[in-house]
Amino acid sequence: MLNLCPARAIQGKFSLPISPDLLFMAALGACAASLKIKIANVNNSEVLQEIIRCMSGHASFELREDSVLHISPNINDDPALLLPLPNSLLPYRMIYLFMGLGMGKTVTIRSAPQKQINDYIAQAKRIGIKLETETFNNNNELTGLKTVEWKSESIQKANIDEEDCAALLSFIFGKRETLTFGIDFHLSTPLRQLAAAFGFVLNAKSTEKSDDPIAQRLKFLQSKKKIGQSQNQLYTVEADFKSSSKEDKDDDELDIKVPGDEILGAALLSAKCLVPKGELILSNVCLESWGSQTLSFIKKMGAKLNINENGKTSFGIRGTVEIQKAENIGKKIRCTPLYQFAGQLPSMMIAAAFAKEKEKSVFRNLGGLRLYEPDGIDQLEKALRPLGVRHGEMPDGIVVEGARDFDGFELTDALPAHIAIAFCMAGLRCLGKTSINNDSIEARWPDFENFLNEICEFL
Repeated sequence: MLNLCPARAIQGKFSLPISPDLLFMAALGACAASLKIKIANVNNSEVLQEIIRCMSGHASFELREDSVLHISPNINDDPALLLPLPNSLLPYRMIYLFMGLGMGKTVTIRSAPQKQINDYIAQAKRIGIKLETETFNNNNELTGLKTVEWKSESIQKANIDEEDCAALLSFIFGKRETLTFGIDFHLSTPLRQLAAAFGFVLNAKSTEKSDDPIAQRLKFLQSKKKIGQSQNQLYTVEADFKSSSKEDKDDDELDIKVPGDEILGAALLSAKCLVPKGELILSNVCLESWGSQTLSFIKKMGAKLNINENGKTSFGIRGTVEIQKAENIGKKIRCTPLYQFAGQLPSMMIAAAFAKEKEKSVFRNLGGLRLYEPDGIDQLEKALRPLGVRHGEMPDGIVVEGARDFDGFELTDALPAHIAIAFCMAGLRCLGKTSINNDSIEARWPDFENFLNEICEFL
């Protein structure tokens, strides 16, 4: 258990450790591209060891004393070798799944309810992929998914949303295929920059030409959508994963730069809104739209931010962030696409819980969390109750009512890291002692308690 006291101030400079979620995505990308990579500034942890176990047989991993992780794909990979998804990695699970399926792997998921499996099968069907399930007599908790057939021609007839677009791009990345298709939203996905890092082509070009059959189809589909959505901007996505410009680099390793952990960054940003005293500067923060939902949310709530870009990673722009002032006004937000919000959602809810009194924040489009076991929305509510937050449940969301003061609380049940870390931040603002089960926190951030003591001045 982690015992927390109220913090008088949060201050200092802190560089976020790299994201294990994006590290795993890079490792899968290396296997799909058959390219050796190296990743700097990697700290050993239980989560890293879980990633290595899941990738056993698919790639070799070597973490050297200089904290550089070297990953070498197994070129002679056994097609029958299973690819398990790490239980501790949540936000981009759908990307991992479809990239593995594209590579021809049987991807296994532990303790997945049937409704979640059915949802993956339905999503695959929408983008022209036929899946079948596999069960294992020696392990009833495992469910396997593998590709039976893919019909790329069906894509042009589909109305692709952002979730399906990410799944489709992940699949053809793993399969090393080319594809052109239309969308009616800005292409925002970690795969866009990662594809370029591996020497592939992934572009989205604006198009409104009336003689373009893809544009014509999209405009027709848009006419059926609710008023309020963009009906002007159309894009043609061009993806070419067949050949890589990096393949002729002999035996050199690609230097893959991974930005900071977006879940930890979200938690610390929320904490700073709760405890405004002190100057905290976060660096190595992902500034791409797909990875900075909490940053956008607290800005809408009225926070004054100082953001500076200071470099690029293999996943896009990173920089430093400083919260100069926090207003904490309740806001409504549609969490679309959900996979980009899932890991940061608890931290956003904590910021909403400490908004101005009676200010309500509404989080919608969370229906996908119902597919998890335990139910993702129920799990969030179960954590909100001991804190004393007034909230209401909707079929696809949660309403959180702000209040300035809460008493210390206790969470003894094991929670996923993204939920546990968010409620640790709440404990820094509560009156009295807070105790939280920190098993998942220590597994992901072994030094969490030490750096928390470095940046917090406790009462």
